[in-house]
Amino acid sequence: RRDRAAESGATLRREAFPTLTAFVRGYLHEDFPEIHGSVRGAAAAFSRDASPDERRLLAQELESLLRATTDRPARELRRFVAAELGSRWEPGSRQDLVDLLELFRTTLA
Repeated sequence: RRDRAAESGATLRREAFPTLTAFVRGYLHEDFPEIHGSVRGAAAAFSRDASPDERRLLAQELESLLRATTDRPARELRRFVAAELGSRWEPGSRQDLVDLLELFRTTLA
């Protein structure tokens, strides 16, 4: 299962988060503030464009990333999201990712 792949071992791997990688590269790229205005705006655009399955996968991958980084410093999480996943947005804290996850969960209801 993807969850185990994301959570096993000490190294986070981009390959364990394909939907999250596609989201951050497609919606949280260098022009996202001009195009979407905010992370919330980027999340709303993805939610409009994505299928229910894609939204569900993204929520699952965010949950998996949060579980895998529970005991890791915020700087490691920021580095992974920016350097490994390719986001131009860097979460200031784990709570920023929790908030992003909640945005996607509301679109699944």
